[in-house]
Amino acid sequence: MRKSLARWQRLRKPRREDETVQNLIEENIVVNEVLQARAEESLTRLHRPIEQIGALVGRPVFVASFLALCVLWMAVNLAVKWEGRAAWDEPPFYWMQGVIGLLGLLVATTVLVAQARQGQINEQRAQLALQIALLTEQRSAKIIELLEELRRDLPNVHNREDLEAAVMMQASDPAAIVEALTTLESGGETSLPPGGREAQREEEAAPGETSPQWP
Repeated sequence: MRKSLARWQRLRKPRREDETVQNLIEENIVVNEVLQARAEESLTRLHRPIEQIGALVGRPVFVASFLALCVLWMAVNLAVKWEGRAAWDEPPFYWMQGVIGLLGLLVATTVLVAQARQGQINEQRAQLALQIALLTEQRSAKIIELLEELRRDLPNVHNREDLEAAVMMQASDPAAIVEALTTLESGGETSLPPGGREAQREEEAAPGETSPQWP
């Protein structure tokens, strides 16, 4: 993990003009490696062998080998019985059924453990993506607000009312969006503006002003 972090810090240094998009791709790959390394550090001593078993069982070679072993097991026992000797696992092959049942329990447990861990990793990545999306949306709203201020301050630019820009300057309210989605899922209707609760509060605070109409 330290190597990945050091590599990521090197890539974060100011880039020269001759560097291309490949540097950005490599930087994103390193960030993914850092996240994966942190997930690996959280593994316990029991998780590692279980995941190794899951990786082995999930291969097509293992399935083919196990089927071939079952066929060989039945053929040998039938051949021994055909010769008149006592087979160690006579039909209907109770020992083989026990091995198959034990293997099925092992596979099911391995899959459940792997799914639980993968769910935790996906939840962490989803939270990270949500935070980045919110931060990006806030930055975009701030940039639009600064551009609108610059447009109003420039003397050679005609000052006009831009309702679309007024809406996009307001950062979305996640709580209001969740509330609107909950209302829609329950069968209700909502006419929540893109600005969220902040836009509603501004409209209530200035009833005499003309507010943009939301489609």
